[in-house]
Amino acid sequence: MAAPTSTATVPTERLPFGKLVAWAGAGLSAAANFIILGYVAIYCTDTLGLSPAVVGVLLLVSNLCNAALALVAAYIVDRSPETRWGKARPYEFAIIGIWATTWLMFSTPSALGETGRIIWVFVTFIMIQAVFRTLLDANDNLYLARAFHGRRVYAKVTTRSGIVTSLGAIAVTVTLPMVLNAAGKSPEGWSSAIAWFAIPLAIIGMSRFVFVKETHLTADAGSPPVKVRDILVALKGNTWIFAIAALQLFASAINGAGAGAYYFRYVVGDLGMQSIVLGAGILILPSIIFLPVIMKRFAISRIIMAGAVAGMIGSTINAFAGASIPVLIVGGLFTGLALLPVSYLAAVLILDLCSYNEWKGNRRLESTIGAIVGIFTKIGAGLAGAFVGLVLTVAGYDGAAETQAPAANSAIVALYSWFPLALFAGVFVVMMVYGRFDRLILPQAQAELEARGETAHHATELSPTPPVIVGGSVGVDTHAELELLAAERLDAQAEAEVSADEKKA
Repeated sequence: MAAPTSTATVPTERLPFGKLVAWAGAGLSAAANFIILGYVAIYCTDTLGLSPAVVGVLLLVSNLCNAALALVAAYIVDRSPETRWGKARPYEFAIIGIWATTWLMFSTPSALGETGRIIWVFVTFIMIQAVFRTLLDANDNLYLARAFHGRRVYAKVTTRSGIVTSLGAIAVTVTLPMVLNAAGKSPEGWSSAIAWFAIPLAIIGMSRFVFVKETHLTADAGSPPVKVRDILVALKGNTWIFAIAALQLFASAINGAGAGAYYFRYVVGDLGMQSIVLGAGILILPSIIFLPVIMKRFAISRIIMAGAVAGMIGSTINAFAGASIPVLIVGGLFTGLALLPVSYLAAVLILDLCSYNEWKGNRRLESTIGAIVGIFTKIGAGLAGAFVGLVLTVAGYDGAAETQAPAANSAIVALYSWFPLALFAGVFVVMMVYGRFDRLILPQAQAELEARGETAHHATELSPTPPVIVGGSVGVDTHAELELLAAERLDAQAEAEVSADEKKA
């Protein structure tokens, strides 16, 4: 087995391409589901005939239920025993549940009355978000920490696999509006369209479970089961959690507003044209691979602040774009670039908070910290959905109409441009505050954790041990693996030499 290792900052290790692609499968599946759920509002208003205000409240309540259950799911995952597949990995089966209930939601029986349609959407949305996705989110950070090792490795995994994920997500982003445009407002058309996406994406989503094993133990491994007191102590001593929570709240509100579908159907006049604008996002994909390199020079807070500025520029462009596709493409490239650092470095931010917990002598609580941040992600999406529904209702939006009144169109434009601009400004301010942590406090914590790890390594009598997967039949090996420690020392030596060269330069 890959033995328990220190959770201090560890230099990079090689990442097999096949393992990255397999890891990306779950991310692609989750991203595609998120994209599809972005059309829930317009499905409910235009196909099911529900009021925008009712839909907004429905999305808000659903997301609040999701948030309420997030800590429960994290508590369950953190207390889970080792199995033959590991501790976090078994929860990957939630992906199948996500896609099954997603198809059911977009297959709401048209024979149901208004109350029946509301209940159907509410229950299925709860199952997607508050049950299956909550379990999947709760396992994600712990799975990452146990499948890979080291802060920069986490960044490499999330960004490089993110390229694969983004390519697949763009394929979904480009094809979905065209398919839904062909479906029009037909309930049967929407049901068939979602089925064509749900089946293959559920299969792709299980690739991580099949091919990526848990090979590392975190500092919490072998400790007594997590107690509520452990969570409270960690929260009390780590107020930076709430800065990242606020970041995710703003980011999820930007993504969760769902105003794009309304904009292209009624302002541009063709929902299918959204495919062209979103498809142009492939132009910014190469920038993902540079994120780990940029991290060597700049704190993550600075990177996200730069992205927020790009988002404000893009939102301003969108405000004056009208139906011009070229201008909307430019605005979309700016806003897409703005969200990349948040999307692909969020896991690193959460694991930084876990390292801070460890540095202070508390439990790392990967799943719990991820869940706390996730709560605000759900709240942000819920509030954005409710806000959009309220604004559209006040503006006189009519989902049964083929064209909207000028007031409704103006509201749609504002929701597509000025609303995100305000949220990007919120991201900028939050990262200004968080900058004190990741520029001044985190480096000291990481250095001390690394020193503790090196002390532990020197105190261990090194002897080669066969690699056995966590949770395997022979149990958990209590000694560090010689090959891994040797690789870490060589990488540390290489880093020291690079540092010395930089000082000389």
